[in-house]
Amino acid sequence: MNKVLGIFKNMFLDLFSMGKGFVYGFVMVGLFIVICGALIYSFLFLKNLMF
Repeated sequence: MNKVLGIFKNMFLDLFSMGKGFVYGFVMVGLFIVICGALIYSFLFLKNLMF
């Protein structure tokens, strides 16, 4: 019985960590897109002001 509980506990912890990694990946990709967009927008805005 302890072996079965250990298996379910490990399975739950693995699924929990996979979910955290999935959310973390989405957050990192979203931040990357936002930062790149802000850099491109600011570059084009400054270029438009100068010329």
